[in-house]
Amino acid sequence: MKKSKILSVVSAAALAASLISVSAVSTSADEPYHAYIGVQSASFTFRNAWNEPSYGLGVTGDDGMVYFDQLTGWDGPTAVNKGGNFTDAEITGDGTYSVKVTDFDFGDDETFNLLFVSTDIPAGAAEISDVKIILDGQTKYTFDEAYLSPDEQEYLQPMAINIWNDDLGKEDGLFGYVMPTDSIEVQFTVSGLSAAAEEAPAEEVVEEAPVEEAAPVEEEAPAAAAVPVEESVPAATGNASAAAVAAVMAAAAAAMVVSKRK
Repeated sequence: MKKSKILSVVSAAALAASLISVSAVSTSADEPYHAYIGVQSASFTFRNAWNEPSYGLGVTGDDGMVYFDQLTGWDGPTAVNKGGNFTDAEITGDGTYSVKVTDFDFGDDETFNLLFVSTDIPAGAAEISDVKIILDGQTKYTFDEAYLSPDEQEYLQPMAINIWNDDLGKEDGLFGYVMPTDSIEVQFTVSGLSAAAEEAPAEEVVEEAPVEEAAPVEEEAPAAAAVPVEESVPAATGNASAAAVAAVMAAAAAAMVVSKRK
């Protein structure tokens, strides 16, 4: 009796490990910070901080005025546009920046109640120094270290004049000046912002485990049924047997079966 031994092998996936790179992107370079000049004169002609809810950035009044885009004064209880052409700063890293206002109308006012820089730099994210107050092109005072508003806890807000603040000299102030007619500028230096920015971590490499190769499976083919010699095989049966053999051979080829006869 003949026996057939069939060895079937399951093909494995390629064993080369695939590498997956994961990298984080620092957000500091994507979205710059901003700085705006803030001012209030003796008669309360003003530009408030950018995040002030009633008159800050993006606020439009019932009168249709976008207060942050102008100097706003008063005619009794009515808000009035008092001009103002602003130069704001986009802060992209450490360096010296300037904010400015020109084309203003402070009327007969001779002093400021407030003069400051409003930024959206989070408190503690950087340091501000060398704050220069420049009126009509002339430097009137320099703060070696910025005096930060104690009333603004969330963002850096260097103050130069605040008549209600003892540390800034109240009404007398820390420096003398004549009310400007052409320009008000505040220049300042930002440092430590680049160091505080979170660096992108090194790429993380993950190695996938190789797919294990299945062990060969040994099967014994059942013995073929004996055909009686004395019986003749009809032509139809012969054709069917040939087709069956062809089918088995095709299946064996597709399954990568190696047949060994002894």
